[in-house]
Amino acid sequence: PPDVIPKYAPDAVIGVIGAGGGGGGGAGGAVAVGGGDGGITLAEVAKHNTKADCWVVVNGEVLDVTKFLSEHPGGELAILTFAGKDATEEFNMIHPPDVIPK
Repeated sequence: PPDVIPKYAPDAVIGVIGAGGGGGGGAGGAVAVGGGDGGITLAEVAKHNTKADCWVVVNGEVLDVTKFLSEHPGGELAILTFAGKDATEEFNMIHPPDVIPK
């Protein structure tokens, strides 16, 4: 359903992919990405690849979905398969465009 992210993981979007530093939350903590650092790198996202600290990239946005894993209708494994990775292609094949509001 289109309200999944706002309803179950309203704070999941923590930044965008870019050339800058960003990151550093750990244990499911959200990281605020400031205006001047250019975003979060894929290398930083890759560090958050466990059930206890799970980030994914969808359409250029970095999502901390750690707290959402147990709520995901498709099960935890559907997300954990892409923990620390760009899940855009797979996400867009399955979900309607408005699941994550702009």
